[in-house]
Amino acid sequence: MVDNIDCSLASPCGLYCGECLYFEEQCQGCVPSGGQPSWGKCRTYACTKTKNVEHCGECSEFPCALFLKQYSPALGPWRVFYKAGQLIYRKKIGTTAWVKEKAKGKNPDPKVAVERHLLWEREQKKQKQGTQTAHAKQSNK
Repeated sequence: MVDNIDCSLASPCGLYCGECLYFEEQCQGCVPSGGQPSWGKCRTYACTKTKNVEHCGECSEFPCALFLKQYSPALGPWRVFYKAGQLIYRKKIGTTAWVKEKAKGKNPDPKVAVERHLLWEREQKKQKQGTQTAHAKQSNK
């Protein structure tokens, strides 16, 4: 059971900071940091403050050009559509209910699974290379 619900982990762009691999160690989240997450100044945060809305899904211009262009080129635009869906759902059920679901691991972010897999894959390659290097050194003796 999730007792302490921290709605400040619900970012204005549709992400839940509590799922992020960098949260706490490298980043405090968008809202707690006042729109200054670990990667820099968040234009989405600034925009929602200017428009006096909790998140982009509450804005009459949603989805605007700023929102649609905000994604990592390495991941591609699918991330924008994921966030848009999260914002529509969050608007429907409310931020507290949405955060409760996210905190319980329901409705997980697919990017997190991809990131965890890529980290695991890198670690496996390192281990394999280390094993191969050790075998090569023993063979040369």
